[in-house]
Amino acid sequence: MDLGRRKIAGWIVAAGLAGHAFFLPVSIAGMQIALAAAAFGLLLAWERPARSPLDLPILAFVALAVLSDLWSPYGPPSLGQATLWRAAAGFFVVSAGARRPRLLLSFAAAGLLLASIAGLVQYRTGIDFVYLLHLRGRHAMVQAPGVPGRFGAMGFFTSRLGFGHVATVLIALFAGTLARRRGSWLLAVAAAVAVAAVGVTFDRAAWLALCAAAVVIALFAAPQARRAALAVVAAAAAVVAVVPAIRARFATAFSAQANPDRVFIWSRALEIIRDHPLRGVGFANYQRMLGPYYDRVDPHFFMRTYAHNLELSTLAETGPLGLLALLWVLGAAFRALWQRRALGGLAALAAWLAIAQVHDVFYDNKVMYALWFALGLSLRRPGGSPSPSPPAATAG
Repeated sequence: MDLGRRKIAGWIVAAGLAGHAFFLPVSIAGMQIALAAAAFGLLLAWERPARSPLDLPILAFVALAVLSDLWSPYGPPSLGQATLWRAAAGFFVVSAGARRPRLLLSFAAAGLLLASIAGLVQYRTGIDFVYLLHLRGRHAMVQAPGVPGRFGAMGFFTSRLGFGHVATVLIALFAGTLARRRGSWLLAVAAAVAVAAVGVTFDRAAWLALCAAAVVIALFAAPQARRAALAVVAAAAAVVAVVPAIRARFATAFSAQANPDRVFIWSRALEIIRDHPLRGVGFANYQRMLGPYYDRVDPHFFMRTYAHNLELSTLAETGPLGLLALLWVLGAAFRALWQRRALGGLAALAAWLAIAQVHDVFYDNKVMYALWFALGLSLRRPGGSPSPSPPAATAG
C-alpha cells in the first residue's frame, strides 16, 4: 500500500475513534457514525490484525445467539433485535485502531463533562437540550423520584438510567486509569462532575456500580494510588449525604419490600427458564413471549422488558450454552485485564457487571459501546491504527 493512502486511512481511523469517544456519553447516533468511519479507515488500510483474548469468546457468544434464534420455538425476533450483540464491533474497531489511548480518553472525558453539566442543569430546570435544538420531536425529561419540582438528569439521552449507566462505566474507566499513573486533569474533572450528575439521575444501580469500581481499584491499585478509589467513594458519599432524597432512595436498593417489581420479574424469569431449560426462547425473544407468564400472575404489570438480570436473561434466551459463552467473555476479559494490569478496564467491567445484576444493559447499545470502548482501549492490539505516528501506552 502506498504511503499516501496509508496516511489517509490513519487519519480516518484517528478522527473516527476520537468522534466515537466524544459521543459515547452524548449521542448514540454520533458514536455509531464515528465508529463506522473508523472501521472504514481500518478496511482502507487492511492489515491482518493481531489476535485478541476476546476474539473467540465474543464470536462464540454471537454464534450461539444466532443459533438460539434459529432453533427457537417462537421464531426469530426482528433483525434489529436479533443483532443487539452488534455493539461488540466497538471492541474490535477500538482495539485494532487505537493508537493514542490517552488522547481518546481525553475526548471521552470532554464528552462526559459536557453531558454531565447538561444533566446537572436539567436537575434544576428540566431543560431538554436536544428537544430545544429540534433534534427530537417530544420533550423527554422526567420527574426526579421523590423530589417534587426537580428532574432526573439524562444529559442528551432520553433516559436518566441510560445516561447514568454510560457515565458510570466511563467514570470507572477514568478513575482506574488515574489510579495507575498521573493522568490528565480533564479526566479527574470530568469524573468528579459526572459523579455529581450520576447522583441526580437517581439511578441506584449506578451508585452501587461506582462502589464496585472503587472496591476493584482499592484492591488492585498500588497503595500510593488508592486515593483515586477513595476519591470516588468520598464524592459519591458526599452526593448521597447532601441530597436527602438521594439518601432515601439509595437505602431502598437493599430492601425487597421496596422492590416488588424486581421480585416479580425475577420470579417470572425462573418460570421461563424452567419451561425452556436447554435451548432457551431465542436471543432477544424474551419480550415477545413473556405475556402469558406475566398475565397468569398479574395481567396489569407494566414492566414487560427483559429479566432485569444479565444471567437470568441470558439463560432464559440462549440456554446453558449461551450463558457459558457469556461467562467465557467475562472471564477472558477479567483475566486479560488482570494480566495487563489494566485497572481502568477492570473497574469499568466491574461497574458494568454490577449494573447488569438489576438492569438489562446488554441490550442497551449505548451502554455496551461504552463498555467495549473501555475494553478495547485496555486490550488494544499491537500496532494500533495505520497512522504512522509512534504508539502510546495502553490505557488503564
